[in-house]
Amino acid sequence: MTKILVLCGAAGVGKSTTAYEVSHQLGHADVPHALIDTDQLDQVHPWPPPGLAPSELSRRNLAAVWANLAEVGHTRLILTGVFVALERELAWIADAVPGAGITSVRLTADTPSLEERVRRREIGSGAADQLTRTLRQHAALRRPEAPGVTVIDTTGRSVSAVASEVIGVWLDGADARG
Repeated sequence: MTKILVLCGAAGVGKSTTAYEVSHQLGHADVPHALIDTDQLDQVHPWPPPGLAPSELSRRNLAAVWANLAEVGHTRLILTGVFVALERELAWIADAVPGAGITSVRLTADTPSLEERVRRREIGSGAADQLTRTLRQHAALRRPEAPGVTVIDTTGRSVSAVASEVIGVWLDGADARG
């Protein structure tokens, strides 16, 4: 059975950094997996693509990439994305990778940490806009989480500790190679 880890949260919570560390730790343990940042599935202009629903390009691209990964034997997929409306996002992910078991982990951090991380990372002409989006995402995500979603706070924690916790949630103590 295919197992998907959906690692989500506002920009600046550490999704990409944590995903890379999860991948590193799994690789070190010789656990086969693939990693996709969903931002790369639909980074086009104009947005949304004319004639397509906002998630349709991502769904199509994920289905195509996953078909190739599954063909070479992968059964584990790490996906990162903001996913403010997680239930809606999970629908297109499930459609792109049918029959997969999906584990959702939402990362969070306090506002000063988010601001500092975004200011450190965003140095181009879109920096101010990104900080505004991040704070808007953070506010939207403060509501109670849907059942089945694990929330992990990254504030003041090492990336390796957060990644280890994420792996524990995702693989639930089961044999990681199975």
